[in-house]
Amino acid sequence: MLLKIKENNQIAQNVWEITLAGQFPYESVQPGQFIMVRIGRGSEHVLRRPISIAAVTEERLTIVLRVVGEGTKWLSKQSVGEQLDVLGPLGRGFPLPPSNAKVLVVGGGIGSPPLYLLSSKLQALTPDLDLVLGFRTKSECFWTDRFSQLGNLVITTDDGSAGRAGNVLDAVEGMLQSGHKWDYVYACGPQPMLRALQQYFSETAVQGYVSLEERMACGVGACYGCVCRTKDDAFSKRICADGPVFDWNEVIL
Repeated sequence: MLLKIKENNQIAQNVWEITLAGQFPYESVQPGQFIMVRIGRGSEHVLRRPISIAAVTEERLTIVLRVVGEGTKWLSKQSVGEQLDVLGPLGRGFPLPPSNAKVLVVGGGIGSPPLYLLSSKLQALTPDLDLVLGFRTKSECFWTDRFSQLGNLVITTDDGSAGRAGNVLDAVEGMLQSGHKWDYVYACGPQPMLRALQQYFSETAVQGYVSLEERMACGVGACYGCVCRTKDDAFSKRICADGPVFDWNEVIL
């Protein structure tokens, strides 16, 4: 389907926010799902690029991307009024917790965008929503004002240039020491971050869900180009179709 670009703005170092409109099943989008975007005419870059849906309304959706290669660079340079060829919404999203659960949301860098849509849903379910977002440095921080309106937000940067110095796990440990407790943890970001969170809560009753980031070819599970190992090691899961969201006890991080 073709969606028209309504806005395209740089919001942080190498990070762009693009808002799209057109015929799209907005009402069916689940937090954590993604779209596959065609780059150019599709001949120069054969594979589409998977990009998480960061926000959605009844008639628009917003994606946030970091420029890391030629495909994302092309996307960042598209003008308002131009059209993008997209497939979606794709993948399995985050399951929501019961009402009044105590919830922690943890995002790392460009893994944060899909957590915004999730957090906007969680805000209506729980009065105890804590959010921790980690970035390398202040110039890479984005959407912190938006997230702060949804819950109790803590920002961390590796160099201490914004928020708390250190990583997200440092912040989580500090929050626990100050009396915070959670029933559910939702996270998206670099795999080492997800692994550290999983291991940290492994001896507790906390239920966790993680969204895995991976290069994808088809985006619909046909090619088995993006797989992760399961805990029983009997078979692998397709991140695009069986995920990208998984129970953190389901997969090996």
